[in-house]
Amino acid sequence: MIRLILLIGFISSIYSQDSLSSEDLKYYPLGTGNYFEYLSIYSEMPYPPDSSANSITVLGDTTLSNGKKYKILLNKRIPEDSYRGYTFERIDSTNGSVYRYKEDESLNDNEFKIDSLFAQTGDTIRCSREGFSSYDYFETICLSTYADTIFGVPTTVKEYFDQSFIPGMNYKLAYGFGLIEKYGCEFSCGATSLVYAEIDGQAYGKTITYIEKDDSEISNEYLLYQNYPNPFNPATTIVYNIPYSNHVTLEVYNILGQRIKKLVDEFQHEGNYKITFDASELPTGVYIYRLKSGSYIESKKMLILK
Repeated sequence: MIRLILLIGFISSIYSQDSLSSEDLKYYPLGTGNYFEYLSIYSEMPYPPDSSANSITVLGDTTLSNGKKYKILLNKRIPEDSYRGYTFERIDSTNGSVYRYKEDESLNDNEFKIDSLFAQTGDTIRCSREGFSSYDYFETICLSTYADTIFGVPTTVKEYFDQSFIPGMNYKLAYGFGLIEKYGCEFSCGATSLVYAEIDGQAYGKTITYIEKDDSEISNEYLLYQNYPNPFNPATTIVYNIPYSNHVTLEVYNILGQRIKKLVDEFQHEGNYKITFDASELPTGVYIYRLKSGSYIESKKMLILK
C-alpha cells in the first residue's frame, strides 16, 4: 500500500511538472503563421528621437545542417522595402530552452541558447539574445515575474536582463504573446515594443501603417548621429546632416583603420540623409564610420553583435 501511494505521488508530481512546463512554453509562441509588429524609438541627447518599425512572421519549419528542426522567422521593415532577414529558432520542450541557429565553428551544433522559458525570478541562465552563449561570460538573469495586462488581456510577464554587452539590455516575455519589449542604453538609448500581433488566428493591438518622421528642421551645421540600433545585427541606420551642398563620403573602417565599406561617395545638397548599413558579412566587433564633407570630418563607433 505504501509503495502504491508513493508511486501515485511520483506520477502526480511528473504530470504536474509537465503541465507547468507546457504552460511556460507559451511565453514564446512560435506557431506557424504567427505575426508580430514592433515599434522602436531611439534617442541620443541633445538630438530629437527617431523611430523605425519591423515585422516578424513565423513561416514554418525547416531542418538544418545539424539535423535539428527550426522555425523560420522572417524579419521585414515597415513600411516594406527590399530588406529580408531570416533567423532560425527552436524551443526544446524538455527544458524550456530557446536556441538560435548560426553556422559558426565556435558554437556547439551551430546553435546558441537565447532564452530559458522555465526561468524563475533570481535565476541566472547561460544564454543571451544579443550574443553567443558559448562564451562563459554571456549570462541572462530573470529579474522578476509579475501580472500585467497586454492588449487588454490579463497575463503574466517575465523580465530578463541580458549581460552580453555593457551596460546590457532588459527585455520582457509575456505569456501568450512572446517578446513584448526590450530596452537599453549604450552610445544611444533605444526601446522596442510590440504594438500588433496575430497569434493562433487572433489579432491584438493596432497594425503599423507608416512611421511618422519630423524632417522639417534642417540644421545649419554638420551633424553625424549615433547609428541605431547599436549594438546591431545585421543592419543599422546612420543619419547625418549636411548644411551646404558639397561632395560627401561616408565610410566604414575596422579598428585597424582598414576601410571595409564605402556607403556614400557623391555630391549632395544640404539636408538630412539616412543610410542603411548591412553588416551581414562582417564578424562581431567594434567598427568606425566616418563622414567627410569639405574640411569637415567626424567619426563614431558602432558595435556588431552576432
